[in-house]
Amino acid sequence: MTLNAHVSYRSADVPAVVRQAGRNLSAGRMYCVQRFSGDIDMLSAADFTAALDRVLSGRPEGVVLDLSAVDFLSASGLAILSRFCDDAKSHDIPVAVVGGRMVTRPIEVCGLTASCHVFDTVGEAGAAMAEQVHH
Repeated sequence: MTLNAHVSYRSADVPAVVRQAGRNLSAGRMYCVQRFSGDIDMLSAADFTAALDRVLSGRPEGVVLDLSAVDFLSASGLAILSRFCDDAKSHDIPVAVVGGRMVTRPIEVCGLTASCHVFDTVGEAGAAMAEQVHH
C-alpha cells in the first residue's frame, strides 16, 4: 500500500496577546496535524521524509502526527521519525504521535517518547499540544 499524507492546522485554543503600537491584539496559536495512511517502509521512506520536512519548514508551534491509519511502520520509518523528533526538539517544537498499538509500541520501545509523546486520539494529542504550545 502506498503512503498518503494530509496536513491541517488547528487552534490550540490558547489566546496570545500581542502588544503593538499601544494596542492589544489577540491571536490564536496553531499546531499542525499531519495525517498519514498506508505503509511507512523503505518504499515510502522518501515520501515520509519529504512530508515531515515540509511540516518543519513551516515552523509550526506544535505538531501532531496522526499515524492511526498507518498499517505498517518499519525500522526505516522509526529512524526517520526519530530524526524528525530530534529536529523538532532542537527548534522547540513539541511533537505528539497518535496511532494504534502496532505503531506506538515500537516508538515506546525505541525510547522516542522523550521527544514525541504518544496518544490514543488526535483529540487527546491536541489537548496536550494546547498545553505545550501555551508554555
